[in-house]
Amino acid sequence: MKRLRYLYPLFLLLLCEVQSVHAQEVSDFSNLSNEDYSNITLPSLDLLFENAKGAPTYELAKVQEQIERKLLAREKRAVLGFFSIRGSYQYGMFGNESTFTDVSVPPYLTYSTAAQHGYTVGGALNIPLDGLFDLGSRIKRQKLNVKKAELEREVKFEEIKREIIQLYATATAQLNVLKMRAEALVLANIQYEIIEKDFTSGSVDSSVLAVEKDRQSQTQERFENSKFELTKSLMILEVITRTPMLRK
Repeated sequence: MKRLRYLYPLFLLLLCEVQSVHAQEVSDFSNLSNEDYSNITLPSLDLLFENAKGAPTYELAKVQEQIERKLLAREKRAVLGFFSIRGSYQYGMFGNESTFTDVSVPPYLTYSTAAQHGYTVGGALNIPLDGLFDLGSRIKRQKLNVKKAELEREVKFEEIKREIIQLYATATAQLNVLKMRAEALVLANIQYEIIEKDFTSGSVDSSVLAVEKDRQSQTQERFENSKFELTKSLMILEVITRTPMLRK
């Protein structure tokens, strides 16, 4: 419970140190032509891995690690909690009133004032035995929490890299497939135009035209499917790595 009590203020402190997160812009693939797709060049994997460290999922793991480190530093200073120092200071005008008399002198009153300074300094030592004997164990436990946070950050980065590799491989394959299907689509369109002219001149009947139209449609569909898979992979890569896939 004590650890949780200090977790929230430390989290707020770390958030103040982290740079503000701005909305990420994703490239617009809607206006790309078939030729634009064939000219897409993927960045290197090393660059994508490095830029992925700026993603919120990785930043969150880093923040958690920093929180654990600050908690460790606090545990190491916990011995200071056994000591306390008190002090006070006063300044003001102090008055002194006195009465004097003697057997031959009637009583008379005297009053005097003067500026005075007052200081008090003190200290105290309070060592709870349970806190003293548990101090070393608390520091060791917190060191383990720091190690755990480090490992969780590394695991998160490994997960991100695996996802990047999978998307990168898919995008690379789809780029090659898309180029071949773009060429096939061009040939299918040319072939359909030829058959359409032959149908107009009466050289072929409607069944041949229908078969060629179906072949053209299937080629177009395969091309659009490849373009969809490529676009999806590129957009997800941009989100994960915060790296633009289209050169401006």
